[in-house]
Amino acid sequence: MASIEREVERGLINAISGVSGLSYYTSERDSARTLPFVSARANLASEQLGTFTGIFNVSATISYHQRADAVTRGAFDSTFQSVMGKFYTDPNLANEMTSSTIITVYNAKVAGESPSILAKNRTWVRDVTIDIMATAKK
Repeated sequence: MASIEREVERGLINAISGVSGLSYYTSERDSARTLPFVSARANLASEQLGTFTGIFNVSATISYHQRADAVTRGAFDSTFQSVMGKFYTDPNLANEMTSSTIITVYNAKVAGESPSILAKNRTWVRDVTIDIMATAKK
């Protein structure tokens, strides 16, 4: 079985993969990436309800990257809103992730968003933090 973190990343990528024109990566891809892209990274935060329960709090981040000299700020924001819109669809994010992975997601909520600029390659970045409660499927 893959780890809870990799399955959360895979579920998030599956949930937003309908946004066209982007490349999608999980945290396992450390080499070069093709812009524009969305990457997912998940980390176990704690175990819910006590030790050995198998229900984990997972902190995940979706990052959208685009070259500042390739698109306008409006186009960047529009694509970001398309990515965000995928988190608010029917079925909800938790159900969508559960159906496309080997984990059960009980709760998935957007906890925050932060913009930044990477000066070394003139890249705009927007991060979305998502708090997730999940366990392995039985």
